Amino acid sequence: MPIKRGDDLAYALLSAGSATGSAVAVKGGEYIFMAEGTVGGATVTLQIQNPNGNWATVAVFSGSLVSFTSLPAAQTGIVLPAGNVRCGISGGSPSGISAWLVGTG
Repeated sequence: MPIKRGDDLAYALLSAGSATGSAVAVKGGEYIFMAEGTVGGATVTLQIQNPNGNWATVAVFSGSLVSFTSLPAAQTGIVLPAGNVRCGISGGSPSGISAWLVGTG
């Protein structure tokens, strides 16, 4: 079994927001994505920036996208490389959305 790099930091991706957050640099490793607030029909996702500067929704090894349509919620077992991530919000009328990426190191 491969050894995953640890990161013991917690990254605030969004604080009481209603729109997609700004880029946050992470060290890379295994993480838990957590979010709370009122989705109002929106979808909250964890996104990663690719080398060309475009954003993509993260998927776990099972192929499932890391996305929530009801909150509070958390997704475990997310393995990411070092780079930029953000909390994406699309659709609906969300309010007070806060999101974190927490290293399991």
